[in-house]
Amino acid sequence: MSILVATLVAAAATTGAPVHTIEHEQNGKAYSVSYVAHVETTTRQLGTGSASHRTNQRCRVSGLVTVERRIADAASGEAISTVLPGRTKLSQTRAGRCVSRDDLAAQLVAERGEDMRAHLAEVASADRPQLAATITAAKSLAEH
Repeated sequence: MSILVATLVAAAATTGAPVHTIEHEQNGKAYSVSYVAHVETTTRQLGTGSASHRTNQRCRVSGLVTVERRIADAASGEAISTVLPGRTKLSQTRAGRCVSRDDLAAQLVAERGEDMRAHLAEVASADRPQLAATITAAKSLAEH
């Protein structure tokens, strides 16, 4: 496994980002295919408040989800990966100030994890033809 793929696996594991894994067989070879969600988050403070008055501050946390496909040869362990086209937006609003961005990002992933897993399953299902074509192309390039 390349250093880049190992780094990406470690990054996904530390953020708790959902992963959807399928087994794919093509031309007698088995492949493990993982679809990994990557979330870029932003926060925005909404409302106003002061020390002497009750506040109506809210924090809007938005996440832009991209999907990375990793194809690993089950026999050799060699892998290739690519970020698939398309993005999905997730958001939520919380009462209070936007103080701990990392915690807010982790909460977004935790609370919307089921939506993200469903999205990964949909992407994996729609990706079957492209997955087969990618494996065929990689095999063809490796033989020449």
